[in-house]
Amino acid sequence: MSKIPVMIDADPGIDDAIAIIMLAAAENVDIKAITTTHGNVGLEGTTKNALALKDFLGIDCIVAKGADRPMIVPLKNASEIHGANGLAGYELPAPASVPSEEKAWDVMYTLAKEAQGEMTLVVLGPMTNTAIAILKYPDFKNYIKRIYMMGGSRGHGNHSQNAEFNIWGDPHACQVVLKSGIPITMADLDFTFSNAITGAEMKELYSYGKKLKPMLDAFVAHDTKRCMRQAEATGTVADFDSYKIVICDSSASAALLLDGDCLETEDYYVVCETQSSENEGQTVFDYKGHLKGEANVQLCMKIDREKYLGLIRDAVAHFE
Repeated sequence: MSKIPVMIDADPGIDDAIAIIMLAAAENVDIKAITTTHGNVGLEGTTKNALALKDFLGIDCIVAKGADRPMIVPLKNASEIHGANGLAGYELPAPASVPSEEKAWDVMYTLAKEAQGEMTLVVLGPMTNTAIAILKYPDFKNYIKRIYMMGGSRGHGNHSQNAEFNIWGDPHACQVVLKSGIPITMADLDFTFSNAITGAEMKELYSYGKKLKPMLDAFVAHDTKRCMRQAEATGTVADFDSYKIVICDSSASAALLLDGDCLETEDYYVVCETQSSENEGQTVFDYKGHLKGEANVQLCMKIDREKYLGLIRDAVAHFE
């Protein structure tokens, strides 16, 4: 079976970990590199997590450090969501491997060129590394077959009124990528919310893999505490089994793995707001053609939910 060469640009991250597990377990995916960026936690933390995941999952790939800050806006993180170490406080075995001496964008370019236009790039964090590769290497766009990205929002944001975290983390980088001409499939916040699972489903899905169980148990415990905090804040009774959980980055992996099967998309011209302090990081979808731009994004609209859950279940079970 011919495998898809894939580079993962990420900020691991609880949900990044699940997305990486899904791609690592997929028989038709060959992970060539994991490049790290600022995002959920700082660059040193995301790189440590990427190396630990690579070694723990047995992925034969390069890990390369990238940008430790956005291109222009101030640095932000989401440690309040992912825990101080990015993995809900769970410590994987210390990695034996070390990151490449080359920067992420140089590794991305070299590997993409070697793949002669067949490389797929999965972007799970702020898009700084990808934007730098595009700006540094004008022909980089010719060697990327498609980008599958988790980011953006059609409506309300999750870290500002209108912006999703990954895009809010570096809106200028997102705009560079959107204008690059590289084909993009976007798993935006609305799509990820449509793939939300309940606490009961999470416990069931995460029960299949013995190797991953300690880490996944820590993720469940982390979300259980979030459920309890929400109940306390709203004066309701905590009910984790019914609590809705969004594993954002898993939807980007699912978009790649289910593309051509049950993934439904719509084409739009999309730009990222970089000028307005109130709306910085908002992804603007030109629904009615007012901006006169050619469609540059395939927006994920729907996938078969049972197949999505099956991908997570099978990936967890793969690592016995």
